[in-house]
Amino acid sequence: MENIIGIRVKEIRNSLAMSQQRFADAIEVSKAMVSLIESGKKKPSRETVTKISNLGNISADYVMGLSDYKNLNESQASEVKTELHDMISKIEKLDEDKQKLILNMIKGAVNSLDD
Repeated sequence: MENIIGIRVKEIRNSLAMSQQRFADAIEVSKAMVSLIESGKKKPSRETVTKISNLGNISADYVMGLSDYKNLNESQASEVKTELHDMISKIEKLDEDKQKLILNMIKGAVNSLDD
């Protein structure tokens, strides 16, 4: 099994230029626990993941290997792009008149947000 959590925790700790001891103190666990997490021998608790994500200003999903996006804004943007891509695929299958109608509706909705 790949040790994505341990790899990410070590990456975050290194990006903060912290020793294992300093990192452990900051997230309120032992240095041994940090070592076990980084080596993949232990998984961090939810509370520890939250502390790591807060310390590194990183999403908890990124720490857990559930997302490749370090912060929520990147993740949310990606979800919007994925959803729009799916919509575009559906719209392209419609006849030209319906495509124009939908495009005008989208333009109107976006323009109304600027007001």
